[in-house]
Amino acid sequence: MARTLLQHLTHSADPIDQALMDTATAAVAAEVTVEDVAACSRLPAQELAEIITAGQDED
Repeated sequence: MARTLLQHLTHSADPIDQALMDTATAAVAAEVTVEDVAACSRLPAQELAEIITAGQDED
């Protein structure tokens, strides 16, 4: 039962995570500093920069 609940919670969080990354990427593209975006998203700046860079490499 707990495993099923965790799977549903994880699946439900995926769109939120994607929206956060899309918003962060757009903010950086609009010349907001990675540090400012990181502070708002509560992610470490280095991790956020790596995620954004990886997303750009996929395009």
